[in-house]
Amino acid sequence: MFDTSKIGHRFAPFTTEVHRQKIHELTTAIGDDNPVYHSREAAQAQGFPDVPISPTTPTMFSFWGARQRGNDLASLGINVKGILHGEEEYEYLAPIYPGETLTGVTTVVDGKTRQGRDGLSMDIITTETEYTNQQQQPVLKTRSTIVIREQSSPASKEANA
Repeated sequence: MFDTSKIGHRFAPFTTEVHRQKIHELTTAIGDDNPVYHSREAAQAQGFPDVPISPTTPTMFSFWGARQRGNDLASLGINVKGILHGEEEYEYLAPIYPGETLTGVTTVVDGKTRQGRDGLSMDIITTETEYTNQQQQPVLKTRSTIVIREQSSPASKEANA
């Protein structure tokens, strides 16, 4: 059961560098062949100073930049082995390009426990991360929801049998 006193908890800041090659790799992996994400020349021909980040690039920031995040969540009593990705959303405040170094600060903004029909529960936790660039300019806000399903114990399996 999620401890709602953890709402408002702010994790230590983390940094991540934006790499042109990683933007290319991600957009290739998801099948986005828009040339602005694969070539500086194509991006400049469309009026960008360099390859812009693609709409889903921020997903990489939280995984690669916040490598301590699993331990951070565990320190709040969250079973990180049971995490499922719920949803994610992004609010872009300024353009982000390769070579920038972003600093993210993540806050737990909501958390609740829901009971399932099977007698097990799940925690639903929402975090928000605010990113600034190397000039301290706010550039991005992300909101992520994770679901942590309670693991069934042998006793609960027997009770449901």
